Amino acid sequence: MRNTTSAQDIEAALSDTERAGLSLVLTIRTVLVVIVIVGVIGSQGIERGLFGASFALIFLLIGLGYRTIVIRKRDRIWMRYAFVATDVALLGVIVAFVPLVQSGEVPQIFVFRVYSIGVFFFLLATAALSLSPGLVLWTGFVIVLTIWSAWGWIVWNMEEIVAWRDYATDPTAQNYVRIVLHPDMINIASRINETITIAATAIVTAAAVQRARDLLRTRIASERARAEVAEVFGRFVPQEVVDRLSASDGQLPPASRTATVLFVDIEGFTRFAETADPQRIVETLDAYFDAVSDVMGKHDGVVISLIGDAAMVSFNAPLDNEAHAISAIDAARELLTLVETRSFAGHQFNLRIGIATGDVAAGTVGGQGRRSYTLYGDTVNLAQRLEAHNKETGTRLLVDESTWRAAGAPSILDPGGTCPVRGRDAGASIYRLSEPA
Repeated sequence: MRNTTSAQDIEAALSDTERAGLSLVLTIRTVLVVIVIVGVIGSQGIERGLFGASFALIFLLIGLGYRTIVIRKRDRIWMRYAFVATDVALLGVIVAFVPLVQSGEVPQIFVFRVYSIGVFFFLLATAALSLSPGLVLWTGFVIVLTIWSAWGWIVWNMEEIVAWRDYATDPTAQNYVRIVLHPDMINIASRINETITIAATAIVTAAAVQRARDLLRTRIASERARAEVAEVFGRFVPQEVVDRLSASDGQLPPASRTATVLFVDIEGFTRFAETADPQRIVETLDAYFDAVSDVMGKHDGVVISLIGDAAMVSFNAPLDNEAHAISAIDAARELLTLVETRSFAGHQFNLRIGIATGDVAAGTVGGQGRRSYTLYGDTVNLAQRLEAHNKETGTRLLVDESTWRAAGAPSILDPGGTCPVRGRDAGASIYRLSEPA
């Protein structure tokens, strides 16, 4: 279950995406307005074109100003809605008041015949780039309101009105042509069709944007989960192991399963730490734990935790590994061989390793921002006890009987007696290496 902060992070990422989309809309808008200004002046000349271009210049300045606010991340939700309303309203003003020709002899109602509503659809389409379904619906609403307002204003100021009702009084072909071509024909039916078309388009577009938004939210959540897995495991296991864990989107709920647990500790490290300077201690541990993670990762082992100079490694949790017992033994032997021939930041040392197999409780636990994957149970305690028991037996690797059996009773292990375990009267049967690692 994702915590509140994760949900807030996802919404913040969506907000950034909206802002990026809005910035793209404003960029496209700026380019198109510049093209309109150049086109108007180029087709009508500077003297006549400046009048029409002046309105486009207002669009340009408003867009550039708001784009600056968006880029600087100072915009607010209400600003987006206000900007859309202003943009559409300015188009409405042009439709209602700017004459088709400067002489003013052409009725203003002709603007609805000369210009299509395509420019309004463009505003609706670009609103979708903001990835905000609310803004898309708002744009559609404002467009419809603006069209009817501009149309209503023009009709209100007309001295004569011709509508389809006039055709009903004389339903002839000649009268039909006369009404369609009449300069005072208001054609309310077209406005109704435009309203239905724009409203339907806005609703469908908003639904599509919401769908895209949901998919993006899922994608962001997935990426966050993958990042969390990488944060929890990435320091200790190879990338291919992180990838396999990430495939589950970080969903690692508590579960009970059979696993093999390996504890490894550095012999005599406390004495070394008492005499070495802190910098050398850190350098030594960094080099050593890098080697541990490399070796364990080769055998599908996951370094679960680091405590001082000790490490706990899990096999078959969380990664599936049917041969977890033999994998743990092989990894232990390889690590023991490695430390015999290699120094770490100039220091060589011996290891003690304990391995136990059995049921464990495994899962991601921890508070907000401090989650980690860990194991609990008697198997974990036994592995740690076997690691410590190496001191008493003078050995470097001890495994319990369950591990020995699960590994197929390998000949490289010999019976080593028993290890006292708290809560067990007879102790635990153990096995040790019968040959050098």
